[in-house]
Amino acid sequence: MSKGKIKKPRNVDFPDNFYKKPLEDAIYQVVQTCEVEVDNNEWSAADEALKNNLSETDEKLKNELTSLDDKLKEINKRLGDNQGNLSEDIKTLKAEIQNLKVRRPLELIVKTNNSAPKDLGKQHLQFPTLLNILATKLNVYLVGPAGSGKTHAAIQVAKALNVPFHFTGAVASEFKLTGFMDAQGRIVSTEFRKAYENGGLFLFDEIDASYPQAVLAFNAALANDYMDFPDKRVPRHKDFYCIAAANTYGQGADRQYIGRNQLDAASLDRFVFIDWNYDENLERDLAGNEEWSNYVQKARRFIVANKIRHVVSPRASIFGATLLSNGIEKEIVENTVLWKGLDEATKQKIIEYINPKKIHASRIGNFEPAVKVGDTVKENDVIGTISYDEGYYNRGTDKIKSPFQGIILKISKARNINSIENKDFSTIATIQRND
Repeated sequence: MSKGKIKKPRNVDFPDNFYKKPLEDAIYQVVQTCEVEVDNNEWSAADEALKNNLSETDEKLKNELTSLDDKLKEINKRLGDNQGNLSEDIKTLKAEIQNLKVRRPLELIVKTNNSAPKDLGKQHLQFPTLLNILATKLNVYLVGPAGSGKTHAAIQVAKALNVPFHFTGAVASEFKLTGFMDAQGRIVSTEFRKAYENGGLFLFDEIDASYPQAVLAFNAALANDYMDFPDKRVPRHKDFYCIAAANTYGQGADRQYIGRNQLDAASLDRFVFIDWNYDENLERDLAGNEEWSNYVQKARRFIVANKIRHVVSPRASIFGATLLSNGIEKEIVENTVLWKGLDEATKQKIIEYINPKKIHASRIGNFEPAVKVGDTVKENDVIGTISYDEGYYNRGTDKIKSPFQGIILKISKARNINSIENKDFSTIATIQRND
């Protein structure tokens, strides 16, 4: 608290009636004539100390904020300088993680009855289902696109069941199945009769491309425990197994397979149906070229999604990998095993989809990224901005938007773009589609 003292005034003229005033009025009158001296040293010191403390605190905060700001700038600078390297490292790491996630191709060792175990090696992911169904002696109808491995699977099933393999492609006459008697009276047998009479696995390939009359004869053999051949009636062997393979469900031609016939409903009813689609993991493994196989599979997904009349089977991966390993240029390989006569406009549309797209700056200015490598963006998401100042009436900010849904493979650091003529210099991002 401040200290002080009151000095009595000298020669003060009071009014004549001063002594007649009430006491409180007289005191008030006297106090107004006094001088007061106050010692403010303690208050001044306290005020000065408070100011100093506030100043020190403010300075400390400023220093801390400056330090944090410098650290932030340094982090941004380091990220920006290494953005390209980080991009490659992240891509490599993501590829390794993806490879770990991808299921390895199915490898089987099968043992039936008292036979020795058979190593069937790498197989289609649905192979166990096919084998288990056939083991019940039911007939199987495999529906799958060209090159999906239906014939190979049938051969491997015969090996697993320890029976001979017999094969017939599309037939135009029932005699291709039943056989016939030649001019000398000799019986000309067929692969179907051999399997039906002596046991074995019979594959009727492209059954949906066969004449309906021939399929009706085949249906009769499956419906009964015997079959009338040209020379005699033959009972069905206990180890007879049957697979019909087709590209359609027997309902007639479709968009891709226009040369297919509609099959009799009674014939179709004799089968258990299995969808035999491409096993992409097996495809990559058989091709032995991960990068090329991924490229082929991306093209296939786009073709299927856009209902383009063009077949891209695993043979494109396997044949293409073989050609590439022998030094054939990629462009030639693509034309010979992937595009195969596809019109140029459609081909370019697919290539544009499967290849990463580079995004270029639209104008000169200061670029600031809004995303980082590895981010997934949607169509019209802002991936960065370009600020420009070309005079008082021409300044502003342009938003750079993603043209489609995809993953950021590369993104430029914050920098000044002083030329858009040089495409490499003006590239600000690379995006891989994933829609």
